[in-house]
Amino acid sequence: MTDPSLLAALAQALERDPRNGALWIHYAELLIAAQRSDEALAALRNAVEIPSARAQALRKLVPLLRQRGLLAEALIRAEAALESAPDPELAKEVELIEALRGNPKEPSEPSLPVPSAPARSAPAPAVPPAPATPRADPPVQEPREDDEALAEIQPEPIDDAEWAAQFDWGDLRVTFKDVAGLDDVKRQVNLRIIAPFKQPEVYQAFGRKGGGGILLYGPPGCGKTYLARAVAGELGARFVSVSIHDVLDKYWGESQRLIHALFEQARRNAPTVLFFDEFDALGSTRGREEQQYWKTLVDQLLQEMDGVGGRNRDVLMVAATNVPWNVDSAFRRPGRFDRVLLVTPPDKSARTAMLEQNLRTLPGGEALDVRGAVEKTELYSGADLVELANRTTERALERSLESGQIHRVEPKDLERAIASTRASTLEWLAMARNYARYSNEGGQYDELVEYLKRVKKW
Repeated sequence: MTDPSLLAALAQALERDPRNGALWIHYAELLIAAQRSDEALAALRNAVEIPSARAQALRKLVPLLRQRGLLAEALIRAEAALESAPDPELAKEVELIEALRGNPKEPSEPSLPVPSAPARSAPAPAVPPAPATPRADPPVQEPREDDEALAEIQPEPIDDAEWAAQFDWGDLRVTFKDVAGLDDVKRQVNLRIIAPFKQPEVYQAFGRKGGGGILLYGPPGCGKTYLARAVAGELGARFVSVSIHDVLDKYWGESQRLIHALFEQARRNAPTVLFFDEFDALGSTRGREEQQYWKTLVDQLLQEMDGVGGRNRDVLMVAATNVPWNVDSAFRRPGRFDRVLLVTPPDKSARTAMLEQNLRTLPGGEALDVRGAVEKTELYSGADLVELANRTTERALERSLESGQIHRVEPKDLERAIASTRASTLEWLAMARNYARYSNEGGQYDELVEYLKRVKKW
């Protein structure tokens, strides 16, 4: 059995060196051996984002996704990799996944209903039956290795409650004190979600009630998920994070059932903050090629959010997206995600706090003056600042490895790191400016317009 202290040590090493693909893969292998497959999936997903480790990580991630029944993600990742370069292992995985989805390469009768089934043709005219002939028994076939493999990895059916319970993150607690900056966003979240929950009598006196949800949008890496976790921490509520891969299912009608099960579990374990990440993928416009599958899925989600009879009173909904213009407008009605809030890159004070937090723990980091770095990192996301701190350590790390002694980071190391990085939010801001300029019906992006003017990107 894998030593828990070894796993903890590797986790700490990866916090310091998150771009070490080989270490992520080794960490995932140990997690799999320890039967902690959820954490192994997360580790391998991180490894896949590192170019030098992508191919090796995919050969481990895709089979694990298949074994866990996450067939949609497994197929997408495998096919995308095969488009770039041939890979016999991934090609074999595609065959196994397609077989599990009911789409084997050999012609066969369809075993699964599909979202858009073709209309049946008219029956053929009756003809006299052919003379009956004796039917020979089909030849007995020896079981193939592929058949045995498929039988072993076919996911066991689970009930709704067990499926929904897998998302509980336990007692992970983050509060607003841990979120640097975003003071106006925190104020609005408190007014809309937290205060009605903590002081319902005050809202009743004004004829107001809580409920509904908040849609957070903004550039990647600016803390939308972290803020949602802080909402749960402020309330002392469970935090449940859901992505599109968690609810999409190959069977017609199953995805709707899974969404219902998720909300039922949240209601039974209230108070709960349901967090929908990358919500544009789950709540995208129902006009997507008019596919009945997507329309039915979105309608089911809308029904659950409405919570007939006040069933969602202690179920608070927060969603995050990088592309709010792709979210169906039906989700923005009262009682749903009726408040849309912009999560911007950290301001000056927030950048100061983040840089100090990430640099002070380094050898020599306490002597670094971050004021110059703060001025040069406008529009950097929180993730950009973490990467900046990592790059600051590179030269000192090299010196330490060469000499065998720990060398301190120096001001010039920080200056070099700043010169070699740029704000990853610039591309998003350029795209968002076009939507704010030409698609601002009803003033839904007024907050974005004001921010772009303030940072001189309008």
